Amino acid sequence: MLDPAQIATLAHKTPFYLYDLDGVKNGFLEFKEVFKGQKSLICYALKANSNLALLEVLAKAGAGADCVSIYEVRRALLAGIAPYKVIFSGVGKLENEIVEALEKGILFLNVESFEELRLIEQIAKEQNTKARISVRVNPNIDPATHPYISTGLWENKFGVEEKEAVQIFMFAKQSAFLEPIALQFHIGSQLLQLSPLKQAFEKMAALARFLLASGVELKFFDVGGGLGVAYQDAQQPISLKDYAKAIFKATKGLDLTLVCEPGRRIVADHGVLITKVQYTKSNAYKNFAIVDVGMNDFMRPALYQATHPVHLLTPKDTAPVAYDLVGPICESADCFVKGVSLPKLERGDLLVFEKVGAYGASMASHYNSRPNLLELGFEGGEIRTLREREDFFDLIEHEMGHLKGEGIASKRAQIDQIDQTLSKLLNARFALSAQIAKDKHEAGLSVYNPIREAEIFAKVGGQLESVYTEILGVSRGLVRPEKVGVATHANTARRLLGQRFSLKLYNPLTLFESILLKNVDYGLLEVRGSSAHAQGLETLVEHVSQQRLEVAHSFKIGEVWCLLIGRFGFLAQTSPTRRAWWFAPTKVQEVRALLNSCKDPYFLAIPPGCLLEANIDLELPAHLQPLMLGTYSHTRRTCGV
Repeated sequence: MLDPAQIATLAHKTPFYLYDLDGVKNGFLEFKEVFKGQKSLICYALKANSNLALLEVLAKAGAGADCVSIYEVRRALLAGIAPYKVIFSGVGKLENEIVEALEKGILFLNVESFEELRLIEQIAKEQNTKARISVRVNPNIDPATHPYISTGLWENKFGVEEKEAVQIFMFAKQSAFLEPIALQFHIGSQLLQLSPLKQAFEKMAALARFLLASGVELKFFDVGGGLGVAYQDAQQPISLKDYAKAIFKATKGLDLTLVCEPGRRIVADHGVLITKVQYTKSNAYKNFAIVDVGMNDFMRPALYQATHPVHLLTPKDTAPVAYDLVGPICESADCFVKGVSLPKLERGDLLVFEKVGAYGASMASHYNSRPNLLELGFEGGEIRTLREREDFFDLIEHEMGHLKGEGIASKRAQIDQIDQTLSKLLNARFALSAQIAKDKHEAGLSVYNPIREAEIFAKVGGQLESVYTEILGVSRGLVRPEKVGVATHANTARRLLGQRFSLKLYNPLTLFESILLKNVDYGLLEVRGSSAHAQGLETLVEHVSQQRLEVAHSFKIGEVWCLLIGRFGFLAQTSPTRRAWWFAPTKVQEVRALLNSCKDPYFLAIPPGCLLEANIDLELPAHLQPLMLGTYSHTRRTCGV
């Protein structure tokens, strides 16, 4: 059960969705229980909520999947749902979607027109396979629900009439590349009356008997989904036991596997939306509470005029006030409830919208350039992240490459955004790899798999290696190869800076001279203990202190430490550009001894003002004060020195 105290600790993350994953699992198991003893398959409808972690919970509980796009199919498979439990429905399947669905070996495709059937047959023939199909029948039964989610009347776009359904079955029966194995129907969503469903069960069971008698080898009887929940106190959901009994009665004597496709009924009651009051205001007619969630995040009230229960997370003992709860979107439709009675609201109060586990996040949009919300899960008494909140780059990543903006600063800003995404993706991959290694270790398996490693490198390894080694070499060399002077091994330089530059070898002193004379764009100096390099460091200190040269970065590969050097003001600076090198420029003679005593050179590149832990001989320098030099984050920070 969701704990208000735990939720309150997450207030800084509003707005967010929070799902009770234990409740979702139990919601699915209730369906399994009422169908116990019957051949059955419970296919969760991903349209209701397709969060991968939520799907994984259902997959482990034994759920199948009802999908209406190839991307939902991919989600189901990625979450661990077996292909033989996946159904692909939808009136407008694309050719590439049908191809992929057949290749993945799903249970069956739900056919909704003769043209679609012929396309499936053509693709199956090209693949030299037999496509398992179901035919969706429109029984022309009024489901007594909102017209937007009515799907079983002839005026609706879904399915085919019984007469055409029979023709489709007979055509498929004769085809060498089609296998008609299921009859499917679905009359609508948010159904609260059992009588329309009973009527549909009886009508479609009669059709199934006719088809079996006609030689169609049906194996599945798919009743669709649509069971509603009580969003309001006056509403009463259909009993699952009564629902199952009605199906059993209608299909008595039919040796078919019963399939149902619940979505809302499994997840709706087990999700809440937490939002914060931003402002309140009143006029002569209304009291408004403006919250930080918008209709783009939660569409049901605007689209279906749906009403969801809402309450304060932390109750107040104050007189009730009638509020219109509205969001920040630039439309009057951005209203979640009108005239709701709540204690007097103040900025910062947390509100809880209940029963939003279905058709909440799954219907969200980016209207007003608003990112999708954070999604959290409550499981086993703990709250964990199921989906990160999107950031600005998530909104623009597919548009960045099409800008015509001019100027280096603009393009560097774009690169910074891309780098953030690369970092996120790589960190996510590393986390998964670490989890796999942990799982292998616990299972007593070998962590190292050379075959798998070779496969990964063949797919992405070479590209990632190239990106890593060339980021610095290419970042300022997009027009021409850069000239780089190096006072280190050529191989070290190539490893650090990539391949796209002209390389010249120098000793330290001639390297500095070449940089100042612009014979090279920048230089790479290896820090070693030899007298020549020590003299080079002392000379470098003089150049830096007189603002002729600057050091932008330091690198360490194994035991080799290198400095990237350029003319003052030439090298691209990172943000923030606070730099520190902890010695006195007037005491140049002390630099050599100090560097030789330093076992970890990274202490030379931390932001000024940070407390530092460094393994050096502090008796060597007479005094220390900062000189601007380089930035790096590979330091250990401590509470004292």
